[in-house]
Amino acid sequence: MRQKKPRPRFPGLKLKDEDRELLRRKARERLTVRTWKRIRMLQLLDEGKTLAATAAAVGSAVPSVRRVGERYLAAGVEVAL
Repeated sequence: MRQKKPRPRFPGLKLKDEDRELLRRKARERLTVRTWKRIRMLQLLDEGKTLAATAAAVGSAVPSVRRVGERYLAAGVEVAL
């Protein structure tokens, strides 16, 4: 059986002020559930919640939360959503 490589620890994220405001505005719009969950994931990670706590709060899986966070860190809010 092959051993999985351990994933590096998620570094956490802090939203830029303009991204935080953009997410706040978008959350008031009419959205798909997928987009709303991604917005909420970014907000909770910004508040310092763990991947597991964020996943539980939005009803998602930890790898999904990690991917959204990593996309934000790599390319910004529009790509993450």
